[in-house]
Amino acid sequence: MKIGIDANLLSRWRGGSSVYLQNIVRELERIDSGNQYYLYSQRHFALPFQSPRWRKRVSRRIPFAPGTLWLLTEARSMAARDGVDLFWGPGQALPLGLRRSVSNVLTVHDLVWQRFPETMNSYTHAVYRLFQEKWIRSADRLIAISGSVGNDLESLLHVPSCKIRVVHHGVSREYQPRDPAAAARHVEEKLGISGKYICAVGTVEPRKNLTTLIQAVKILKGRGWGHQCVIAGVKGWKDSKIYASVRQAGLTDQDVRFLGFVADQDMPWLYSGATAFVFPSLYEGFGLPLVEAMACGVPIVASHAPPMPEILQDAALLVPPAGAEEFAGAIARVLAQPELREELAARGLKRAWHFGWDKAARELLDVFEECFRARGKTNPVVQEQISLLERR
Repeated sequence: MKIGIDANLLSRWRGGSSVYLQNIVRELERIDSGNQYYLYSQRHFALPFQSPRWRKRVSRRIPFAPGTLWLLTEARSMAARDGVDLFWGPGQALPLGLRRSVSNVLTVHDLVWQRFPETMNSYTHAVYRLFQEKWIRSADRLIAISGSVGNDLESLLHVPSCKIRVVHHGVSREYQPRDPAAAARHVEEKLGISGKYICAVGTVEPRKNLTTLIQAVKILKGRGWGHQCVIAGVKGWKDSKIYASVRQAGLTDQDVRFLGFVADQDMPWLYSGATAFVFPSLYEGFGLPLVEAMACGVPIVASHAPPMPEILQDAALLVPPAGAEEFAGAIARVLAQPELREELAARGLKRAWHFGWDKAARELLDVFEECFRARGKTNPVVQEQISLLERR
């Protein structure tokens, strides 16, 4: 089988979506020795391996085109020339108009454009409004990265359940508990963090609900807490109001510190050195930092918005996403009760074992093969070949 992949996520950072594709590609190369893969991108990118079965196709004939336009033109043309049997859109988009014999698999990371359109910029929301349903309808199978996303596809877009396969994200092996003293030294040397801290991870944008966390820190400071809140994540849309909310709350950089982008190799140390991890997001497709934090053995306080209960189960304290007082209370409990911290950490480590990139890649490959077999049954050329073999 020839499998085409939209590889733009490998050439430009898109947070958890890029982490997703990086890890799936690495695991597919390890577990799949039979299929051929074609990676299509607007920009050059690096692969962590060399294999004759994996071929990069980089086209910059329309160098400044938006990704959607490039996918609908250049990627579609390259995939047609390569004669792919199946095309996978890991970035929630597909090159419409491929020949009918090509199967389409689309990963759906979230339906934020339906559920929380006010948290998106107008351009991105317009693109999703224009194309997203077309991509979803044209796919033979949809990969929902959580059961919550699968439910949204059924309830909001009336997608039949037979088209949906839930394939959870994984967690990289690098994420594991580190010695507390070593973690404290590492984050001080590499990130300039000294003393006790809680941490949050996510793009600085409205959907991450960081203003509620900042209000919770204000409440905790009024009660005399001795921690700093550090937030790791790149700047996003409408980030200025979030940064400004720190000053408006009467807080300083000693109370809330934005780290910006933190390198992958430093993230396990950041998690392991934290007294607690806080995830106040209004809505997620999966919430990759949750699994990373669990794998590092840090107790978690999170909002009970979807899909956090599904991913965390009993391994966290869950509170209403709009409740600054509730967040402050839950954080205070974790900081004040060593037994609770140990219990949540142990539950998180146990829960993290359920998520692996190797498992995710195998389940995705099963979906590819399912689609290929289904198309083969209706493809007259393939059916004729099968009939000839059966008569021999």
